[in-house]
Amino acid sequence: MKTMHLMAAMVSALALSTSASAGFFDLTLAPYVGVGIGKSQADITCPAATSCDDKDTAYKLYGGLEVNEFMSMEFGYVDLGKSTYSGAKSGKRDTRGMSVQLVGTYALSPKFTLLGKGGFGILHTEVDGTVVASTSEADTDLEWSLGLGAQYNFTKNVGMRVEWERYFNVGDATTTGEADVDLITAGVVYKF
Repeated sequence: MKTMHLMAAMVSALALSTSASAGFFDLTLAPYVGVGIGKSQADITCPAATSCDDKDTAYKLYGGLEVNEFMSMEFGYVDLGKSTYSGAKSGKRDTRGMSVQLVGTYALSPKFTLLGKGGFGILHTEVDGTVVASTSEADTDLEWSLGLGAQYNFTKNVGMRVEWERYFNVGDATTTGEADVDLITAGVVYKF
């Protein structure tokens, strides 16, 4: 009876090692770096008698490790830009920090890849001016993020990436105020 169980286990292992699942377990361990520039938009609450500009230029610098053809890990620096207030209350809200994300990839062709990502940012939000009770408030906290994107590979090493990412509840509700921040970037990726 033990022989039958051993045979069944070996047949199951062979069935799982088909060419469809082999790609997931083939480690590539290829490092890469990238830069993206674009626009950010925060869903800030604008106080009464105040006009708000919640859009700004934003950028990110990142490096990663392609674990296999379906998954990568990324670490980077992100500057989510500034939101400005003018009128009854005036000032600016600035957010930047580090990001850590797990990236899932699906190649539609050797040149074109779809991306899905999730992770977190250790983001520092600073508010200056009369937007809050005092003239300056700051908060550094862990904020969750999700994103979607696509990458077009010009060569085996160089590609162009377009992404949308959202950082959730950035800031502190009692001091700097919380806001979801969207980031849309286009940039270049170089794989070693």
